[in-house]
Amino acid sequence: MSAQAEIAGRYVLHGTLGTGAGTIVYDAFDRLIERRVAVKVVNLPPVEDAETADAIARFRRGARAAGGLNHPNIVAVFDYGENAEQAWIIMELVEGGSLKGLLDTGERLPLPRVVQLMTQLLDGLGYSHARGVVHRDVKPANLMLTPSGTLKIADFGIARLENSSMTHVGTMMGTPAYMAPEQLRGEPVDQRADLWAAGVVLYQLLSGEKPFAGGITSIMQKVLNTDPVPPSRFGVPPTGTPEIDAVVSRAMAKAPEDRFASAAEFSAALQRAAAPAAQAASPFHRPPPEPADDGTVIRPPPPRMMPPERPRPRRLLLPALGGGVVVLALLVGGSLMLGGDRPPGTAPPAAAAPPPPPVQPTQIATPTPPPMPAPPSPAPLPAPDAHAIAASLRQLPCNLVQVTSAGRTATVAGLASAASADAMRRSLALPGLPSGAVTLALDSFEAPYCGTLDLLRPVAALGDAPPNLVFTSSNPLREGQGLRFTVSTPAWPARLHVAYVTESGDVGHLVQGGPPQPPNGAVPFGDGTRWSATAPFGTDMLVVIASEAPLFAQRRRGERLEEFEIALAGALRDAQESGRLAARVALLRTVAR
Repeated sequence: MSAQAEIAGRYVLHGTLGTGAGTIVYDAFDRLIERRVAVKVVNLPPVEDAETADAIARFRRGARAAGGLNHPNIVAVFDYGENAEQAWIIMELVEGGSLKGLLDTGERLPLPRVVQLMTQLLDGLGYSHARGVVHRDVKPANLMLTPSGTLKIADFGIARLENSSMTHVGTMMGTPAYMAPEQLRGEPVDQRADLWAAGVVLYQLLSGEKPFAGGITSIMQKVLNTDPVPPSRFGVPPTGTPEIDAVVSRAMAKAPEDRFASAAEFSAALQRAAAPAAQAASPFHRPPPEPADDGTVIRPPPPRMMPPERPRPRRLLLPALGGGVVVLALLVGGSLMLGGDRPPGTAPPAAAAPPPPPVQPTQIATPTPPPMPAPPSPAPLPAPDAHAIAASLRQLPCNLVQVTSAGRTATVAGLASAASADAMRRSLALPGLPSGAVTLALDSFEAPYCGTLDLLRPVAALGDAPPNLVFTSSNPLREGQGLRFTVSTPAWPARLHVAYVTESGDVGHLVQGGPPQPPNGAVPFGDGTRWSATAPFGTDMLVVIASEAPLFAQRRRGERLEEFEIALAGALRDAQESGRLAARVALLRTVAR
């Protein structure tokens, strides 16, 4: 059966949005959710060697990673499917065209708009990089624009199959111009390859030209060995500045270690470099004086100044010393003659008044200093702040934990990967907290459950909140023993979906569909014989989801974890829009008899 025939069960294909090497994108309508979507169909090559099998596996991982990304600057992926010949991805439909279409018009964007677009691009990349997802194919054709002008990154990991070594050389036209030197050399890449490509996009937005043009061989030689002309030399007047040239140069440094370490660092540097140019364009900016024809400097009139505020009279209060008054006598003019003759014809001077008695200084008693207070006893160490600890742990990936405090101690309980648990132990070495103030009570695992936990974290119930899951069979479950458990329902009618995930990455759906369960109830599952433990043994995971609306449109059969997570990302998004949603995750150990 063709992909179109399988897709037609839920989606109506209207027209073609675009085509590529072995791909086609349809404008479609989702009958169930009643919304327009984009459907990308990719032809899968026949598996003839290990390289082809690895490329297809990378494609599946890329689609899975894209389904787990939820950011305003990333095109959302709702669902994924495949058969022997084709794979298809159901994506958010972005109707404003691509950045490539805008650049192809030759329109030069003002610098504030360039900075806005780059900030959105780098925000989306920073979000994905923080979750371990590298795009590897950032280029204007993969940057979509909404009708309001918001930039969204498309094809996270999905385009990797098209650009693999299995495709014809001609299909790579245009992509090498955005590939970092280490990519062209076939070396391992990390997020700094995306930052290189973002630097190329910035160059093109500023100059209207690609930094490296020509055929594939020519582009590769230029990328590896030459530096492009600074973008500020293009255009009259140029969009860029020497300061922005420096940002572009660092983003496109040949060695990864010479580039920005993160998308956030790149974005901050660009905004700092563009600030003076934006200020110069502001209507509040006063340009410097310019010389007239005769060489004199004509200065603009000074800005209107408000008259200075009249100072208020200050009242000076002079304290009296001992109740006395100090009198200052000034003798003006004349001199005092003692002895000697007076000039003839002058009257004798009047008798001088006796001098005033000397003023006795007021005696001021020096107060006795107060006794020195006793040194304060050391303050008790603060109790752990549960909210601060929880906020810190939420920054770590692959965990589902809660923090509770009791007195001067706190407990971190829940699920976490072994690596995340180790990171928690290091991050909880908080200064000022006594040893043992924070206790980790984690159920850790080595299985590939991080993607599922990260998807469920926003809706997962913790503690005793429903839907609570209680095993009524033993845990660990021994070989041949049947699984039995009870689920407590939330305070609203809920449809339950229970998925069983094995450590090897297989997913079975134990409970799905059916009528809503009554609120505040306890629903038992398993009769001790139906779901029994078999090899391979290890740490498995049980996922219970309670939703008001049906979680999946169609019943799901056994599948791989990658496929389940892609479908789950879209299902959770739709279920939250349709009503209330809650989830519970528990680990179950299975062992040989």
